[in-house]
Amino acid sequence: MIKKLVYILFLLCVAITTAQTQDKTEVATTVDRDLIKIGEEVKLGISVDADLGDLIIFPEQQTMGALEVLQSYPVDSLRMADKIRLFKQYGVTQFDSGDYWVPRLEILKNDRRLKSDSILISVREVEVDTTKQGMFPIKGYVDIEDKSTASYGWMWWLLLLIPVIIAVVLLTRKREEKTYEETLQPYEWTKYRLKLLDEGSYLDNRQWKEYYTELTYIIRRYIDSKVYGHTLESTTGQLIKELKIAMSEKGMHITDKTQSRLEEILQKADLVKFATASGDAISAKEDRQRTMEIINNIHKVLPPPTEEELMQDARYRRKQEIKKRTRNILIGVGIGIVALAIAMGIWSYVIGFDNVKDKVFGNAQRDLTEQTWLTSDYGMPPVQLNSPDILVRQDTTTLGDQFKLMSTSIDQFATGEISDDFYVGVITFTLKGDGFKEDDQLPPAVVRDNMTKVLDGLGATDILMLEDEVEINGVKGVSLDGTYKLDDKDYEYEILMMANKIGIDQIIISNLKDDEENRDREYGRILRERVRSSITFPSFDDGKKKEKE
Repeated sequence: MIKKLVYILFLLCVAITTAQTQDKTEVATTVDRDLIKIGEEVKLGISVDADLGDLIIFPEQQTMGALEVLQSYPVDSLRMADKIRLFKQYGVTQFDSGDYWVPRLEILKNDRRLKSDSILISVREVEVDTTKQGMFPIKGYVDIEDKSTASYGWMWWLLLLIPVIIAVVLLTRKREEKTYEETLQPYEWTKYRLKLLDEGSYLDNRQWKEYYTELTYIIRRYIDSKVYGHTLESTTGQLIKELKIAMSEKGMHITDKTQSRLEEILQKADLVKFATASGDAISAKEDRQRTMEIINNIHKVLPPPTEEELMQDARYRRKQEIKKRTRNILIGVGIGIVALAIAMGIWSYVIGFDNVKDKVFGNAQRDLTEQTWLTSDYGMPPVQLNSPDILVRQDTTTLGDQFKLMSTSIDQFATGEISDDFYVGVITFTLKGDGFKEDDQLPPAVVRDNMTKVLDGLGATDILMLEDEVEINGVKGVSLDGTYKLDDKDYEYEILMMANKIGIDQIIISNLKDDEENRDREYGRILRERVRSSITFPSFDDGKKKEKE
């Protein structure tokens, strides 16, 4: 019996030794250094040999024993014939001096669980001698390039405005300049030209030919436009003959005296122009006066102007052209609006009306959810969280007087103002004395009263606050959530006050209250929960090894 037991124990020892040897051959653990200063990064590497079809899963965790994981690097691979070697790196550190063991980590290989080696890391304090090393003020903040997703809603407004812009341009563009004479009706034009003839210097300079040429042109031009259309190229005899016929056909009758005076003026003008006959100023002025009387007599017996005659008027034609152009523009704008409405309807049917509304009019909170978020640490003791933008250090601190008296140093960071659509603020402060003990907790009533005064000091009204105890990564604290009003707008918020041994971390997350029936579109709540779930605190594991004196 004893021999059997000894034999069984021997087989178990051989199996355990074989398994450990096999694990060591399959898994290798390395560090780039085993002695660091507080806060420095140690790169822990784990490599696993496997076949091409093997499933390998490396651990993902925020702490490794007493050490904190700063960053988990992507898995790298190396091909070796029909084998593959997978290599994974972790950046770890510790913010307190001492010796710390990196525990054995579990790697899943198919249905087997492999173990890495444990490694000792020594952390030493940073020696600071203020007598030899100069002290410098805190550096200013650095602007970070905005990498948020661009909004293209302005493009749809541009498409809507293009037809309107075209209409405005067409209606206000500079038209062809026309002279004053071209805008006058025949009768008004005749009086205007006779006035210019009176103001001219033909009679003073005894220019009889030029005077009568202008006078007969005025008469012929008027008759050509109103009675007989070939007046300008007709002789005097032809003009008188055709004028009688045209006036008879149109039912127009002028006196024999008017007709004889017209014939006398035209014949006298022919003698002056073609026979070089002389004239005198008195008779010239009488002829000018008789011309006006002839025009008036013809004008009185003219029938009302027809549509065709009105179309010949420059001002009338211009008005008609403007009306026509305006009508065409309005039709074009209407067609454009209808086409845009149809396109918007199809677009809304394909991707949903709410999505179209966000693209066209913009949705600031949705844009924040879709942009790349950034991870950073803030204050001391540090708080790590994800946010749409890096929080900026604030000059003034939003903290109750009671907590200010308890603290030795205060740091505040924020994304903007608490009245913004979305706001994240972090305040960290170290406490006087030894800080919090392991079982110490923040009094919820004190936290509630303090934060009520803080929100009230910022101008908030109608504050509703619910309290609850919370624990994150082993750090205990108080969670306050509720609503408040600011500048006639409703806001939702969550405040975390966490007792982190050497100090207190306060995180404020607020957003403009969601007014959406669809829960998936409550982007304020989604933003708040995303920041809340990303919050982590430094680990102060009591299982660390104390540094030997």
